[in-house]
Amino acid sequence: PRFKSYIKEVVRTHSVYSELKYLSSNLNTNVKVGARANYYEKFDVYKLEPRVSFSQRFLNYFRFELLGELKTQTTSQIIDLQNDFLGIEKRRWILANNESIPIIESKQASAGIHYSQNQLLVSAETYLKHVDNITSRSQGFQNQFQYVKDIGSYEVVGLDVLVNKQFENTSAWLSYSYSENTYQFDIINNGKAFPNNVDIQHAVTFGATHTLGNLKLAIGVNWHTGKPFTEPNNDDPVIGNNVNYNAPNSSNLKDYFRADFSATYRLKLSETTNAVAGISLWNLTNQENIINSYYKLEDDEVIRIDNTSLGLTPNASLRVSF
Repeated sequence: PRFKSYIKEVVRTHSVYSELKYLSSNLNTNVKVGARANYYEKFDVYKLEPRVSFSQRFLNYFRFELLGELKTQTTSQIIDLQNDFLGIEKRRWILANNESIPIIESKQASAGIHYSQNQLLVSAETYLKHVDNITSRSQGFQNQFQYVKDIGSYEVVGLDVLVNKQFENTSAWLSYSYSENTYQFDIINNGKAFPNNVDIQHAVTFGATHTLGNLKLAIGVNWHTGKPFTEPNNDDPVIGNNVNYNAPNSSNLKDYFRADFSATYRLKLSETTNAVAGISLWNLTNQENIINSYYKLEDDEVIRIDNTSLGLTPNASLRVSF
């Protein structure tokens, strides 16, 4: 049957912004302090968004950086899964109503130290981010909370490390990320914290490029621990007409691994026409990576559904500019 729905909503925001900057005469110290004041006319609500940035260079090759800010957002993404909307999965953005969909508020801070000398960059940064007033329908739960409507928050604490070295014709970099990302809702999981749907605790990335005249070669390797998911209870997987799940996000998928390769070659076709031909191989090792798993009930039997990423995938391209 034909279905139409026309909804018009408006959230008008009045904002005032101010910022102060300080740069020392020797260019080693850089400070920015600012704030944005928002008035949401529809809700008669004021929100202040302060922010600060501090950067200090020392010992010639080192730089310390400190950042902090508060932000607000009046849009939330709602994910309608297969049983929510005519059997079709839909992702849509909706405006806050300050009741069932409140204004999202985030607080974040980071501190980092960077070393740069002789085309070598070493960087380490730690961060903390806390976001309030998220809706459960925006998180894409595919477990016992799929149809639960609740308001909550998430908090992520992490560390990023990057090493990048430039040579004459070669550039290589290695990065490592560690993070802990947790939810806490008012009703879901009895108000207790549990792992975020995208809580990938460890991730390593390596990349390198090498140039030989008009030929450029690149290789990349990506590895990370598996994302969390929720498995059914082994002893009693079905209760009534529903899957009986374990604690939310108490299991993890297998580790993800992917290696890629690409090559591009520059051609000069005429005085005014140039071309770049390229080939690439995605997932060189043809590794089977499960990126999402969920369960459904069919004829009183629990069935697991795995979504996998692409296997070995070749690509070719040709770009002509004139």
